[in-house]
Amino acid sequence: MLLVAVVLDPRYKLEYVTFCYSRLYSSEKVNLLEKRVRDTLLRLFEYYQRVDSLSSSSSGTPKVASDMDVDQPSVEGCEQAKSDFMLDFRKKLRQDKGLECKTELDRYLEEDVEEGGSTFEILYWWKLNCSRFHVLSLIARDVLAIPVSTVASESAFSTGGRVLDKFRSSLTPKLVECLICTQDWLRASPIPIDIEENLHDLEDFESGIATDFEAFDLDS
Repeated sequence: MLLVAVVLDPRYKLEYVTFCYSRLYSSEKVNLLEKRVRDTLLRLFEYYQRVDSLSSSSSGTPKVASDMDVDQPSVEGCEQAKSDFMLDFRKKLRQDKGLECKTELDRYLEEDVEEGGSTFEILYWWKLNCSRFHVLSLIARDVLAIPVSTVASESAFSTGGRVLDKFRSSLTPKLVECLICTQDWLRASPIPIDIEENLHDLEDFESGIATDFEAFDLDS
């Protein structure tokens, strides 16, 4: 997922991932890893495209027919016929020129990388270009919102960064040490108790006491 986030950064895209891989692996390995990243992006794109189409179709409201719709030609029907005609026209062009239908992902990866430094706002760029890359903007919104650093979650379960000193509290060092030790004891796992082993030790102890008493009686 980290590599997907890098590709969704318009300053790097897939070229940066390939460049980094080329510094570490052979060309065959680089091609294999690049294909894996591209396949992952394609699966994400197809999933978000399917979800977006389903949400768009479910949000539409059916049109109520009226007498005007029956007597006069439908404007939506004319627009649909025009759209179908243009689709046929573009399909004919692709067949004549041997061109493949390019998706948003293909067009995004083929465009040049953006120039920008540390002040570059990735989310703002996707907001401006969401009309050109609608599905990819949905992916970027979810992927780029994932926190990359685990510092926040680790600090929630660690006492190393919360040890008190004289600048943070008025507690004495001895009391702070007692509190931390008590916390470790409370969180420690319980020691397993083997009852059978303890019974054997108790029996040996009792037999030893009986032997000592018998020897004491004989001596007396």
